Amino acid sequence: RLTHAGPAKLTKLPPRSAVVAFSATEVYAIAEAVRRRRGGCAVVMGRLSPRTRNAQVALYQNREVDFLVATDAIGMGLNMDVDHVAFAALQKFDGHQIRALNAQEAAQIAGRAGRGMRDGTFGTTADCPPLPEEIARQIEGHEFEPLSQIAWRNSDLDFTSVDALLDSLGTAPPQPGLAKGNDATDHITLNALSREGDIRKLAGGRARVRLLWEACQVPDFRKIADDSHVRLCGRIFSELAQHGRLPTDWVAGSIAGLGSIEGDLETLMARLASIRVWSYVAARADWLEDAAARQAEARAAEDAVSDALHERLIARFVDRRAAHLIRSLDDTEKE
Repeated sequence: RLTHAGPAKLTKLPPRSAVVAFSATEVYAIAEAVRRRRGGCAVVMGRLSPRTRNAQVALYQNREVDFLVATDAIGMGLNMDVDHVAFAALQKFDGHQIRALNAQEAAQIAGRAGRGMRDGTFGTTADCPPLPEEIARQIEGHEFEPLSQIAWRNSDLDFTSVDALLDSLGTAPPQPGLAKGNDATDHITLNALSREGDIRKLAGGRARVRLLWEACQVPDFRKIADDSHVRLCGRIFSELAQHGRLPTDWVAGSIAGLGSIEGDLETLMARLASIRVWSYVAARADWLEDAAARQAEARAAEDAVSDALHERLIARFVDRRAAHLIRSLDDTEKE
């Protein structure tokens, strides 16, 4: 059972609480406040690597800290020893606009409390306004509006030409209840590359068009607001179309340059995002001469940067001595 506990100050949150915000800036600000007032916290964000995220979760699960500050990434598959979920915001950027959380989204996050093993509570904290009564009621009663439509994209793609591929990606949904979603990154990348003459010349014939589409599907983990990802995908396609393989020195050099453990939190997270891109490329054994070696190099770089990021997070957001003292005082008060 989930019970709405209302608003609470950060200083009044019960131990084993998760505070949820929706941007790195908000997460850092709240984590700093929790460190000053409650001894520290673990931090979980979608931009962390699995290794860093698991290390931060272990910090919390092992009770080295009693608080967790996270983005809504916490709502996707993380089951932890959380008793209370506190929203530090009720709005999020969904990739296109800032909007209010709907009841289902709030419930997905609030449902981290207890996780079906025991009862839990949820509420708001910091500068967040109180949760609307109607949403709180829906969460408590697990009562939500049924979905009226789901996003759809055509999977029957036409590779006879670049234009035919773009047209097939833009095909309208075939039946009611399906809605065309926002264009995905691979579609946007293909659209951008289709305007380049050199790419069009190389993309002649079904096999080359399919290869271009595969290059466009390299994930954009970095999400930099420029054309760097489009250029990367364009070079990958050009190298493969002309030579059949990616240059070993280019791939190995790109990975080697990402193994540095120097820098602040943002620098390390940006480096991890780049490593994840090259890990995806290295996993394509048909693109590389020595894929296994490149995969091992990418794993080593990710492990080194992940461990450095974990240590930076602890150094910035955890005061172990204060956390131990506060826990001792809390235990004394309970007795």
